[in-house]
Amino acid sequence: MIENRSLIVNDLPLEYEVSGPEDGDPVVLLPAQGDWAPLRDALAHERRVYVPDMSSHGGERTAHPSSERMCDELLAFLDALGLERVDLAGRATGGEAAYFVAQAQPWRVARLVLEEVSVIPRRSRQIRPETVDVDCFLAPEERLRPTPDEWDAFRRITAPTLVLAGGPASHVLQERLAALAGRIPDARLTTIPVGHLVHAAAPQEFVRAVVEFLDGLPDGESAELWLAERGVVRTSGGSWTDGESEEGRLTSSEVAHEWAAAAVGDDSLGTERRLRLGFGLVDLLDEYWVTVEIGFAVRGASDPDTACALWNGYRTRLAAPADCEAIVYSLWVDWFEDRDTAETAFTEVLGRDVTQLWPDAPEPLLRRARRVLEASGPVPWQVKAPVYRAATRVPALHEAVFRGILHSHHDVYGDLDPVRALAALDLLDLPEDTEHLAELRSALESGPRP
Repeated sequence: MIENRSLIVNDLPLEYEVSGPEDGDPVVLLPAQGDWAPLRDALAHERRVYVPDMSSHGGERTAHPSSERMCDELLAFLDALGLERVDLAGRATGGEAAYFVAQAQPWRVARLVLEEVSVIPRRSRQIRPETVDVDCFLAPEERLRPTPDEWDAFRRITAPTLVLAGGPASHVLQERLAALAGRIPDARLTTIPVGHLVHAAAPQEFVRAVVEFLDGLPDGESAELWLAERGVVRTSGGSWTDGESEEGRLTSSEVAHEWAAAAVGDDSLGTERRLRLGFGLVDLLDEYWVTVEIGFAVRGASDPDTACALWNGYRTRLAAPADCEAIVYSLWVDWFEDRDTAETAFTEVLGRDVTQLWPDAPEPLLRRARRVLEASGPVPWQVKAPVYRAATRVPALHEAVFRGILHSHHDVYGDLDPVRALAALDLLDLPEDTEHLAELRSALESGPRP
């Protein structure tokens, strides 16, 4: 049952709908001018669904409230209801308000869904009447391009994020949506090629995509379920069995070699789902061979959905508390040692975050930076030097920078600049007895290798 309620937000009344069980996980929908009733009803079976009417705030209807105002009111709305952490979904200006909230208070958002959102710089908002829907004016002119700082703000979003795009028929710049997904550390891009109003043109696909995302199992659990459906199950001793092998037991390596190619090539799944399944097998097995099959599956692909799913898979695992040797090794030998992919790979897994590397950076970012820096030996010096320089201001990354420089010196692909490397080394606070420190310093002082 849907209830219509009102409460005071910032000293003014705000109307909202609420449905679903009172003890359900809370989700807030911001559909702007869209009709998300099918999504609301689907979620309300198990979730507590809130739909605030931002256009009614204060008793005077505003057809197109600004996303900044909606962000402020949404935070006040959550506070008034005592909602500390919610799933948040929005489209158009509602989506902009949603990502502003996720930037301002990342801990408040468990999962984030953005349908066909605009990425419009604040300066361009100031030259338009608020009664104009900014989506209609998206264009590649310089005045509509977000600044580097505005792009960097998306790095502050910590929630797993689903970016829904409408494809070539949409007037929203699809390359900008792809760039948005690429800048949110844990984002996936899903294209439903029906135009800007995805929820209206493909309601079933839209609802299914959102519900599966919000209700989705961790990738490792999904991979284990996929294997079980094919008769491959884990035994109590940690090995595997398929009921057919002569000895009755399979190692993780044998499972990887037998099933990884089938997983990333499963034609019943979309590209993003196949790659997530592949990375789920990495989580489950920690076997390098799975990453090899992932690499085979994406080589030559140029669509943004594939790139987003690939690099999101690496970023999230590099930031996770648990070690994943297969991911780090794959990053080194498959991507960093390849001259054709080293720059793109390094930029995607860390380079874009260079402005976020400060001593108070979130621990997941520092974990990712630490692992990438230590594996960055083969990356061309001119590509990684700005990140090394930024990392020297973070004491927690000093050892990783040292290891990166050391590996650059020893790696045939390292393309080391001794003068700049020595300057970076001098900025590191390391114990004098650090293994290989003296030898590395001496080698760098001797100049380029013959």
